[in-house]
Amino acid sequence: MTEPFTLETDAQGRFTLKRPAQDDVVDVRLRRAFPWTRPSQSISIRNKDGKEVLLIEDLADLAPDVRQTVEAYLSSGCFIPRIQRILEVDLGFGFQEWRTMTDRGPAEFRVQEREDIRFMPDGRFSVKDADGNLYELPALGDLAEESRKAVEGLI
Repeated sequence: MTEPFTLETDAQGRFTLKRPAQDDVVDVRLRRAFPWTRPSQSISIRNKDGKEVLLIEDLADLAPDVRQTVEAYLSSGCFIPRIQRILEVDLGFGFQEWRTMTDRGPAEFRVQEREDIRFMPDGRFSVKDADGNLYELPALGDLAEESRKAVEGLI
């Protein structure tokens, strides 16, 4: 179980970690250890040098106000559009040009390597574009037929 703590925001918008009988840690950052498979578990709170100072085992164990603060912070720093439809995948010379519709609107991007499309245990895929941006691709069975046909040969 995660030790008790609170997070307070200062005038500059930085978080301060406060724990009973310990020094406060100013300017902490939160990172998910498993953002795809277990987004509510193993949340690392790190000091400004990147050293872990507290591990949140499960967000469900936190007081509602602290959980809401942590979830808001994590969602503001995480931008992973979910591909809803694949309009076209154009195979170029050693790369793929994707035209898609995502939950954030239309997106066009280039995938450099076949290894940039990774299978996840629950059937979804992560797709990394040439600029390092990540997209979530649902399991093939969850895609419409035309979208599935556009990517079946790539995966």
